[in-house]
This record gives sequence, C-alpha cells and structure tokens, in this order.
Amino acid sequence: MLVQLARGWQCDRGEPMATTMVLLGDSVVGKGLLCYKNQEASWIREQESTKASMDLTDEELVGLAQGGDRGAFEELVVRHQDRAYSLALHMCLGDTLEAQDLTQEAFLRAYRNIRNFRGDSAFYTWLFRIVVNTCLDGRRRRLRWESLFPLWRPRAEQHDETDELEAHPDPAPGSDPLAMLSSKELSTELRKALEALPPRQRMALQLKVIHGMSLKEIAELMEAAEGTV
Repeated sequence: MLVQLARGWQCDRGEPMATTMVLLGDSVVGKGLLCYKNQEASWIREQESTKASMDLTDEELVGLAQGGDRGAFEELVVRHQDRAYSLALHMCLGDTLEAQDLTQEAFLRAYRNIRNFRGDSAFYTWLFRIVVNTCLDGRRRRLRWESLFPLWRPRAEQHDETDELEAHPDPAPGSDPLAMLSSKELSTELRKALEALPPRQRMALQLKVIHGMSLKEIAELMEAAEGTV
C-alpha cells in the first residue's frame, strides 16, 4: 500500500498543482489533481464518478466499500477530502505539506479500517476522528524529532523576510493599508493564541468555529462527554 505525490505540473489556470494517487494494492483509489490556490486545496477529478455512485448516500457507499467496492471508497474520498484537508491544515498550523501528507495517511487508515465502521455516527465524524488522530500522531512524531535534533525547525517556521513580503503584496488602489495591517496583526495574534492552547482544546475550538460542527458532533469525534467540550 503506497501513497505517491508528484509535484511540478500546472493547472489550466497556471496555478501550482500536485498529482495525488492513493494506491491500494494494484488499484488506484482517489486519483485526481490536487490544485492549490490561496492555501486551499480543491479536487479536480480525472475521471467522473458514475451518476449512480454520486446519487448514493455516504452510508450506502460505506456498505459497498465494506464489501470491497473500491470505486465506492473513491467517491467517499472525493466527497470528504476538502474538509479533511482543511481540518488537517488547521491542526498543522498552516503547514500545507504536512497537512497534505497527513490527509493522505488518514484516508489510507480509513480504507484499512472501513470494515470497522459500525454506523454509530455519521461517516464524516468517523473519518474526522481518524484525521484528528493522524494529525496528533504526526505532532508527536515531530516533537520527538525536535527533541532529538534541537536545531531542526519545522518547514512552517523556515521563512525569511522576503517570504513574508511576497505573502503580502501591495494593497490595491483605494484600499486602506492601515486596515490591512491591522488584519494581518490580528491574524498573527490569533495564530499565536491557538498555538498556546493544549492540542485537544485547540482542536475543539477549530471544529466549532472553523468547521461549524455541533457540540454533539465534536464530543463524538473527540470521544468525550458533550458537557466537557
């Protein structure tokens, strides 16, 4: 079982693109083009799903996937990869490469364990729990790496002033530079505040504020009592 990621291609609009293939045995699951624009990922499918697959509910697709239908699992990947990647990106504090790797790892875990899904919750809640656990495992691996090599810095921290300037182009004519600066400073402070939170508290806040999940869904995902969320 292997995940391959090939970069360096171009989308039709000239934006950076990566070809992502989740290989399961001899078949390709979730094959498509992963394009990046403004730190967000969108899935462009190379092969359209059949109309029948697209009309099925998640529960019906899960049943087919549990019976060995890889096409059904591919449809689940396509439906939920954007939200899964978004969650991973926030848990990785904006590190896009780490988020991509962990999202792929999470989908592979989901495929391996699809027969263990009992339907006690929505499929996406079960999937998000896998994404969260995968990201937490990734964070623990990174912390162990940092403890062994104190001078090593995560990719997200490896930038210089040139990168910062390029990330914030000149304001458009007629815009308010002071307002843009204030917005940038606010974003920086919010990011610092998020980093200071314990991982589970940060995760609960992100799931509620960013992903719009209910307290019940968050409690199910985090395997905690609703009153403690």
